[in-house]
Amino acid sequence: MSDNAPTLFERMGGSETLTRIVHEMYRRVLADESLGHFFENVSMKKLQQMQFEFLASALDGPIRYTGAELTHIHRGRGIRGAHFAAFCGHFADAAQDAGVDPGTIDLALGRLAMYKDKITGDTNVDG
Repeated sequence: MSDNAPTLFERMGGSETLTRIVHEMYRRVLADESLGHFFENVSMKKLQQMQFEFLASALDGPIRYTGAELTHIHRGRGIRGAHFAAFCGHFADAAQDAGVDPGTIDLALGRLAMYKDKITGDTNVDG
């Protein structure tokens, strides 16, 4: 890959598009009966800012995530793989609605999958 190749963050549309994706994603997440309860009594403005930072950082953007460590902030909340998958589905749908091409969405989902164990508390253990 050349140094001039766009980052995944750039391929997603940069800050403006990622901000729209985060807002639309949370609109969907809050309406989802399986996910909405995780966000009761949460400052959505702060959460959306932290989510934007996290995503921008995870997707090789110029922004660094300044929030709490993922394992720590998700521990004990009862988040399972199905919740993570549903959340990522809302991200993918919001990205599609924002005009991001399917290949880029797939790459972004692959990148997010790297954080699943930190969010769900699952671990991969050999044999």
